[in-house]
Amino acid sequence: MKLTPLFALLLASAAFGQCIPSWDTAVGSPGITSDGYVGPMVPYNDGRGEALYLGGSFSSAGGYVTLGLARYDPSDPNVNWSAVGGGCYSTNTNYFLAALAVHNFGSGPELVAGGSFGYAGGVANSSNLARWNGTRWLGLGTPNGAIWSIADYNGRLYVGGGITNIGGVAVSGIAAFDGTTWSSPGTGMAGGFSPGVFALKVFNDGTGSKLYAAGRLGSIGGVNGMIARWTGTAWQPIGAGITAAQTFSDIEAMAVHNDGTGDHLYVGGYDLRVNGVTTSVARWGGTTWTTVGQYLGGRTTALASFDDGSGSGAQLYNSGTAQPGINYIARLISNQWTSVDGGVGQPGGPPWPSAFGLCAWQGKLYVGGDFDYAGTSQQPASGIVARTSCVCAADFNHDGTLDFFDYLDFVSAFSAQSASADFNHDAVVDFFDYLDFVQAFSSGC
Repeated sequence: MKLTPLFALLLASAAFGQCIPSWDTAVGSPGITSDGYVGPMVPYNDGRGEALYLGGSFSSAGGYVTLGLARYDPSDPNVNWSAVGGGCYSTNTNYFLAALAVHNFGSGPELVAGGSFGYAGGVANSSNLARWNGTRWLGLGTPNGAIWSIADYNGRLYVGGGITNIGGVAVSGIAAFDGTTWSSPGTGMAGGFSPGVFALKVFNDGTGSKLYAAGRLGSIGGVNGMIARWTGTAWQPIGAGITAAQTFSDIEAMAVHNDGTGDHLYVGGYDLRVNGVTTSVARWGGTTWTTVGQYLGGRTTALASFDDGSGSGAQLYNSGTAQPGINYIARLISNQWTSVDGGVGQPGGPPWPSAFGLCAWQGKLYVGGDFDYAGTSQQPASGIVARTSCVCAADFNHDGTLDFFDYLDFVSAFSAQSASADFNHDAVVDFFDYLDFVQAFSSGC
């Protein structure tokens, strides 16, 4: 029976309304090497269309030799997984990537990878920090220790870790690169047990955009505590700050999330002390710090804001290690951390499961770590899995309703060859985008 356009539209809207978020294990089958893990993830367009880049400590991903860094493109009809210029590795097995970011050095966006490794693609002087322009690797100053965090702020590249020298310049935990020269932002960090800058995030709390830096610290730039912010010329305290509840306390994750009252900065880590209370996650409200959710124990390793389309809006997600009470992945509901549909796990016995990375991309929340399955039904997923959403890609005007106006708006954008009409994200607006949109629209999303 041939459907009338109106009936097809009603059917599509009904299908959209019946969507239930779930675990998508396709990305984790076969996933990454069983004895490895996934940590940082970032979307990057290398000229072939946007793809998800994943770093960590693994020798293969999707069945291909990747050595610590892999590219995942679910829209590729032939091969979803591929290596990235030979990867970032050492000749021994103790290599890892801890941070990924995108930065423009003057000739277009490039991927920046940081961690602890001997080479990037075998290129000389590329240990611990390197840049990938889509075709080749270049070194970036050969820091004398592991890089744990990377950020782009005011056109400069900032990196953090336990480093004391980079590019021949003396630094203390944090360094800035202007495209030519490395420098130390102020006096850097001091104090703390095995100190390091583990998290960097650009955020504007209403006082202007600043770079927030945190880690296992006694102070940074003369500001006491585990976190401070850099204006580009000076370090500033952030309220009463966050202090360590014990020797190994640290801040490892930062995310910007709108809880319904505007954007706020959330930080997570290991045994943080806020207003005399030990917590896993804290929130900067612009004037004061507050604890977030219940104390989870273990380490919070990543935070992310994600809307699963179920009607609650964007929610804050937490992933971590040694947090069996939430099955290593949870979301904040009524100020309580609640496990997400069974979370992730491994069969009983060591090594214990962990979730080290979170990344919201193309309507899904990707969870990376060291685990073998996801969900209450324990669906196989090795080191990487995605949480689907009911956010409808065919809702082109983003008004929450799939209707004929979405079709009209897409046709208008397609006719104008607008980048917003690149429906399949291959960096080209062509007839395939039109076909993919029509298929999504007709099927209800």
